[in-house]
Amino acid sequence: MAEAQAGIAAEVTLALLEAIRTRDSPREFLDDDDIYRTMPRRFGLSEVVERQIELYRQRARKGVRLTGAELADFMELVIRRPDSAEIFRGMGAALAAKQVRGRAWWLPRFMRLWRTKRKIRSSLRRLFGRRIGGFASGTFIFEVSASPFVQVDSSSDACEIVTGYCQHALEKAVDRQMRVSKRRCENRGDSVCRWVAEFDV
Repeated sequence: MAEAQAGIAAEVTLALLEAIRTRDSPREFLDDDDIYRTMPRRFGLSEVVERQIELYRQRARKGVRLTGAELADFMELVIRRPDSAEIFRGMGAALAAKQVRGRAWWLPRFMRLWRTKRKIRSSLRRLFGRRIGGFASGTFIFEVSASPFVQVDSSSDACEIVTGYCQHALEKAVDRQMRVSKRRCENRGDSVCRWVAEFDV
């Protein structure tokens, strides 16, 4: 992941670790489970993860900024897993839950959408210490070029951080009927990664 002068907020890594723990528990571990199949899920319940969660919780409270390489090391642990996309999506949703306020019902929907788009752009920049994309014209078209997530993960599962973030932000602050989907990806040869949100009619 490319370095940024401001560094990455500790709560980003904290959200990733908590997403691993959430994904791994509770799970139905049966006596005849294949340990080689279930071990990746068990990792989220380990003391190692609990210690790291407490460490990064303290760092987040202190406003510590991290290097891109430090976050990338944790992301590598997730990328190896078959459920990596779900974990990254959960991480993004958890970050949005703490960054985005609830609906301002007294505002018309287009105003709620405008405010939320501004918040998504600014909060992603604060969290990752660099500009993470911008909005093209349209109801909701978010584009990222030279994506730091693509640089870490050639499978593009890490891009689900953005999917989860935008989805949760829109559901919380605009309308529960909005659905986010990724339409383009730099890993597929597109010039940008693009997310589009539409109303689920």
